[in-house]
Amino acid sequence: MRDPLLVAIWHDLAEAVFPSVCPLCRVGRADAGPDDGLGCHEHRLPLGLSGPRCGRCATRISDALPDGERCAECRQRAPAFRGVLALADYRESPTVREWILALKYGRRADLAATLGRALGARALASACPESESRPVLVPVPLHFLRRLERGYDQALLLAREASVVTGMRVVCALSRTRFTSVQGALGASSRTANVHGAFRIRRFAARAVRAADVWLVDDVVTSGATAEECARTLLRAGARSVRVLAVARAG
Repeated sequence: MRDPLLVAIWHDLAEAVFPSVCPLCRVGRADAGPDDGLGCHEHRLPLGLSGPRCGRCATRISDALPDGERCAECRQRAPAFRGVLALADYRESPTVREWILALKYGRRADLAATLGRALGARALASACPESESRPVLVPVPLHFLRRLERGYDQALLLAREASVVTGMRVVCALSRTRFTSVQGALGASSRTANVHGAFRIRRFAARAVRAADVWLVDDVVTSGATAEECARTLLRAGARSVRVLAVARAG
């Protein structure tokens, strides 16, 4: 599902600020044509999720249903966030998995520039012109022990780069109150329990999110449990709405 506006924004952005070599492999020539994302032929970034998707959580739904129809889970219990925007499906796209794994575990913090600005273009293409408030970008925080281990917080880097494109303010409004297991290794119910009560609003940031439309920035949305917990925390702090902006949607 390629948005023509997104393609135009991303093409112009890539031509203006990115090098001619592929940011991921640093060998192949980057190709940012009107129908493709940035990267060489082997590592080209997708520009959107394939197939019909739930209009609320962006999970894959039956081909028999129209794109944007709510999935069974969201019809039964709508999540706290209003929607999810992602560049690709984590399970369907080996390419996006390479980008994300290199960013998170390969010490390739430099990839946040490309990925974050792609997210910024995605957000701009989906912006609501009638919005009454200036949106803010809020990264999903790492626990400080994991940040020390990794050397950086990838969601924060992504949000800062998305800000370059959108002009939105980055607000580190959330802190992680306890160390949690990696979500991808857990079952759906365990993921919810794993992050329950794991986030709180930073005192200095409460005013910045009050009455604001928030873009919650993360690398991968798996079950949506982390996004749900963060969104509830932000809404309790007075945010007007929360939408999720992620490199990939797993599912």
